[in-house]
Amino acid sequence: MEALERAFAENPLTLEDFPDFFLEATGHEPYPWQEALLRRVVREGWPEAVAVPTGAGKTMVLAVALFLMALDPKAHRRVVYVVNRRLVVDQAHEVALGLKERLEKALARPSGEATPLVRAARRLAALGGGKPLEVVRLRGGVPRPRPTLQDPARPAVVLATVDMAGSRLLFRGYGVPRGLLPVEGALFGTDALYLLDEAHLEAPFLATLEAVAGLPGPWGRPGVRAVALTATPEGLGRGGIFRLGEADARHPRLGRILTASRRVWLRESPSRRRGKDLVAHALRLGEKLGGPVAVVANRVGRALEVYRELGRAFPGRVLLLTGRMRPRERDLNFARTRALQERLDRGEVAFVVATQALEVGADLDFAGMVTELADLSALKQRLGRVNRRGQRERAEVVVLGERETEAKEARPYLPEVLRATWAWLEGLGAEGGVDLSPKALAQRMEAQPPPSEAFGRPRPPMPFFEAFLPLLAHTDPLVPLDPDPFLHGLERAAPEVEVVWRADLPETAEEVEAYLEAAPPGPKEGVRLPLYAVRAWLRGGAADLADLEGQEEEALRPGPPREGKAFRFDGERVAEVSLRDPRLRPGDVLLVPAGFGGLSEGHWDPEAREPVPDVAEWGEERPRFLRLHPKVLAQALEDPEGAEGFGQELKERLLGAEGRREAREEVRRFLEERLSDFRAEWRPLVQAFLEGPFEVWPWGEGWGYGGYVLRLGQENPLYGSGRPEALEAHSRKVAEAVEDFARRLGLDPGVRAPFRRSALWHDLGKQDPRMQFWFLLSAGEAVDPSSRPLAKSGTRLTRKELERLRKEAGYPPGQRHEHVAARPLLGSHPLEAHLVATHHGRGRPLPAPSPDAPGFSVPLWAPWASWPGPPYGESAHGLERLESGYLENFLGLLKGMGPWGLAYGEALLRLADYLASGGEA
Repeated sequence: MEALERAFAENPLTLEDFPDFFLEATGHEPYPWQEALLRRVVREGWPEAVAVPTGAGKTMVLAVALFLMALDPKAHRRVVYVVNRRLVVDQAHEVALGLKERLEKALARPSGEATPLVRAARRLAALGGGKPLEVVRLRGGVPRPRPTLQDPARPAVVLATVDMAGSRLLFRGYGVPRGLLPVEGALFGTDALYLLDEAHLEAPFLATLEAVAGLPGPWGRPGVRAVALTATPEGLGRGGIFRLGEADARHPRLGRILTASRRVWLRESPSRRRGKDLVAHALRLGEKLGGPVAVVANRVGRALEVYRELGRAFPGRVLLLTGRMRPRERDLNFARTRALQERLDRGEVAFVVATQALEVGADLDFAGMVTELADLSALKQRLGRVNRRGQRERAEVVVLGERETEAKEARPYLPEVLRATWAWLEGLGAEGGVDLSPKALAQRMEAQPPPSEAFGRPRPPMPFFEAFLPLLAHTDPLVPLDPDPFLHGLERAAPEVEVVWRADLPETAEEVEAYLEAAPPGPKEGVRLPLYAVRAWLRGGAADLADLEGQEEEALRPGPPREGKAFRFDGERVAEVSLRDPRLRPGDVLLVPAGFGGLSEGHWDPEAREPVPDVAEWGEERPRFLRLHPKVLAQALEDPEGAEGFGQELKERLLGAEGRREAREEVRRFLEERLSDFRAEWRPLVQAFLEGPFEVWPWGEGWGYGGYVLRLGQENPLYGSGRPEALEAHSRKVAEAVEDFARRLGLDPGVRAPFRRSALWHDLGKQDPRMQFWFLLSAGEAVDPSSRPLAKSGTRLTRKELERLRKEAGYPPGQRHEHVAARPLLGSHPLEAHLVATHHGRGRPLPAPSPDAPGFSVPLWAPWASWPGPPYGESAHGLERLESGYLENFLGLLKGMGPWGLAYGEALLRLADYLASGGEA
């Protein structure tokens, strides 16, 4: 009996265990609808939609999906939780992390304990290779040099926006290096259950998902399933909706929430004085109710205006929440929902000023709210933040708007939508005040159905034709298929870019490219913005924005031009951007000097001119680098004026260092001596470099950077674990890893064999003597002869240094070792040939020609590999030629397996290679 079967046999789990599992995993009993949903899924599969009022535990569908994974190993291993907002307070992320923490604690309990949570944790850990759950949040579009998930068999929850999830699903991932596009496509296009929060807001993406869901998954694994989560099922226009039952209305806690009083008032407010009216009504409600008040504006500019005005009246007691906020500042101020709610309850925060970012993901409870008129689905979400816990005797909402709204003032909504919403509220008697508790609102909508226009005009979806499928699979060379219409519909929408501020940007594109190797951008330091707004900002103008994905372009305000240099980064290459005519592409990362301004307290403010704090060191969860540059040191040191002297002293100390090792030790001694000079928040970061291995950049390369970057010695799967590694040892590790994946996924033994063979053969082309010489040159230490041939050099050199050594070794530029090994396998081993050829993401559908001259032979045979081909291969592989059979093989596999099935096979091998090369899993 295999380990997985044994773990499931020793830890039995049934449907009857769900209530106790839920209680242990979440701290409270499940609502009746949550139990009913699980029974429904086991009996009939997932419904098309789950319609649950705001505040009724909709996010806990994650716990249902997780229990289902533990119950049935054939269930989807990945839950992709998708929202169309830039969340400030991310309830789904907190729920997922809480589930993960409790599962890990349950796993650590003594073997004699066997509660439902413990048994579920052990089952999930068996599926996950020792870990019960992975939780990943995709923030913005900053390039990620590693896959979103490293273990395709491990249960996982991925939290993402429509753009982040949808672009990956379609093999065109924003911020994804081209070589990783197939892996991301496989992770998001197979074995994935999509939960779309308020899916009616992104009907085009839901239509795309449903088209993909019609395709079968590979090798017995499920494909894609989409479930809409919504408090506004009226906007979906479909059947198959799971709803609350009578037992939910009778539930003591849920029943109280469903009948929680919220008196809603409709008030006329001309646009020209809307900001002042929002402030006036907020002050009145705060005084009347004696509790926290939310103020919701439809645009970021107006939210900033209200925030500043309220802040003058209540200094230190007003918070601003917008989705156009840099994640670093967001984490500092709004890391946990519970902590923020406690501040509201204690009166420390009197007002929260927000945009549409408050509508989704924020499990917050206010005594009152003042909101601008919006479409009815948005208003329902906003109302759900008032008396959310059902504990207040009275709660009030004031809706400000106009009966007739011009198009310019209605943005981001359509005038006819706002007119229809106003008319319906007016018909309810909201001008004189009307109670709209969740139950009362549902009853009124049934008795007096709102016009369909009140829910907003849905964007027409992009038809998903079968002819698109092969185009999606063409990732190298890449077919430039824009994913945006499949995500946001046929009507024109605004694509987005990520803006990153750095204080120490070098002066040229070449230098910035080298600099980013040492100090790459992280997801916490960027703000995702519409491309048109960024272009206008670079030219000196400004555009007011809403917090909705895919919004249409807005009117621009001119301003003085900016001076300096900006650079575009696509994850691989850097190019300078003209400030007069900024040429940017959707998904780009724009690097700008901190002196450009553009942020106020972390929020996007295109008219702000103050330098933006550089937070690159906190761009990821863990330390990656430390920049000892005067412009960064001015932020890091207790005495900013000492930054220049600090940098000059370090430079002088390093003048006598003869090599990298000596330079590291000198830097370490210097930092130990000067640790107390750093500000308190920087000292733990500096301490990490005192305790761990690091590299010093630049070193002997002649860059005019003006300082040094210390890079922590983290594992780099491209080059290995930091030490030279033998080809045989590495290949066997990859084979073991891919077989482990296959076992935990429940793949048949016959299916596993091609993967094991591909793992043993994937690097045989590295036996090219010129490549082996290159490895030896870059290893930086003597290599044991018994370790040869090598699979990895373990180098920590930069791209420029590696290129110099490549030339010295004589290895052809652009040569692909994997294509040399794949050529002899065509015909006899079609799947293995494809897996070997594409294990770096190249050659989909055609490899580039080899730069080598014909006649150079590369050893391929190895005594441990059971190699079926000739002992030597041709370096000039010729796979780019049609007569080679490579394209025919690719198209044949694509036809039989589909784009996601084929990519899934590649992902299994490539993630095994990543794991065996030092990547985390």
